[in-house]
Amino acid sequence: MKEYIIHGTVEQNLENILKDGYITPNNEKADTMLNESPNQIFTQLVYIDIHAQEIDKQQRPFYGNCAIVLDKQILKDYPFYACTIGSFHNNFNNAFESNDPDILYKSHGKLKRMPNLKKLKNYINNYMKENDHFIYSHEILFNKKIFLKKYCLCIIYSGNHISDNIINLSDKLKIPIKQFRNVDKFFYPGMNKFIDLIES
Repeated sequence: MKEYIIHGTVEQNLENILKDGYITPNNEKADTMLNESPNQIFTQLVYIDIHAQEIDKQQRPFYGNCAIVLDKQILKDYPFYACTIGSFHNNFNNAFESNDPDILYKSHGKLKRMPNLKKLKNYINNYMKENDHFIYSHEILFNKKIFLKKYCLCIIYSGNHISDNIINLSDKLKIPIKQFRNVDKFFYPGMNKFIDLIES
């Protein structure tokens, strides 16, 4: 199954992340929703054949103009929780103590096998039956540094020109950058083609 975790960000933050070699909330130095929850990293699950995935082609599948694509192995290794959009708790630990029905999955990490994400996928697919935009379907939150060398598979960049500094930093970490090349800056190719780009 083609499944990936993506962390959307903006170019300024991406440069900070590449310099540090890891993602933490402190990398996010531009104004983002992370200011509301300073101890957590926001990500999303993407996978092949999300319901109505081509309907979403008018919206990018990630926040900002850069997506850091992470190996799904992180879901086995790290503590995380998945929730409906906007239902995150202001404190990571509080989410684990809560019986909030909007929390779809919790894991304390260090699992022996990959977690079963069927409930989360069912939620995403059902959401897409009623809504057009995948980006507003769910969130997955982490509270530990995510090291790029271990988990980052590539970076997807949406725009006409990426800075030489970011290219040089990513080259040092041996992280490929893959670029959307759209005639229409508001057009995105649907989730399956987005995943094809990750795997190209």
